[in-house]
Amino acid sequence: MCILIRYHPVLFVETGDILTVAGGLFIVLVIALIANPQYLAGLPVSLSGSTPAPTQTQRPPATIPALMPANTATLTPAETPLAPLTPVPPSRIYYTDKPFTYPVVRLPEQLEMFGESDVRRSGQDIVTFAYMEETRGGLSRVFSVPYPVWTMDISVIDNTTPNLASFRMALCYAANGTIIDGVELMHPGTAYKKIQTSNTPLYLIISTTNIEGYRIDLQTSREYFEQIGVQQYEIPAK
Repeated sequence: MCILIRYHPVLFVETGDILTVAGGLFIVLVIALIANPQYLAGLPVSLSGSTPAPTQTQRPPATIPALMPANTATLTPAETPLAPLTPVPPSRIYYTDKPFTYPVVRLPEQLEMFGESDVRRSGQDIVTFAYMEETRGGLSRVFSVPYPVWTMDISVIDNTTPNLASFRMALCYAANGTIIDGVELMHPGTAYKKIQTSNTPLYLIISTTNIEGYRIDLQTSREYFEQIGVQQYEIPAK
């Protein structure tokens, strides 16, 4: 009887070799993770030769601009020089129909104390803001002038009997009848008076003899006119 004995070789591995292999596998694993960080996030890895799966990118929330109400923007226009104030037709001053309610109704005998016509300044830009035009004498309605300096430009016309013509006038305070200034012309002609009384009720006493008519223009400089503007000169009767 023949007995066969099979010999099986046994591989003996030392402990140091096992640690070397384990360390190598660990290093390979670390390198693979560094090269493919998506493994850490649990994302699918694209295989060679296949179409990579789209990666969802988290987008920031859209910012909706605030709606502004229409026509709320205020535009600042370019500064434009102010145009000079256009003079309006001058106001007419009429005679009163209640002369005996005034403190003084008659002119004094002598008006020479108020002197002759004032000197007219040539080349001055003036504006006529009121006037009085009549053919006879009387008392004007009460009026007030807002300008600190103004003038009376007086013209007397008489082509029929110039040697007999006479014009006498006085500007008075309405409160007590005190005369501010006066004019006396013993023939047709012109006179010019500068007044420095403003914002005070006034009236005119006028006496005429043998004249065709007269006109009194109340005037001020354009500078005063544009500073203060157009006013209501005649004070309504109470």
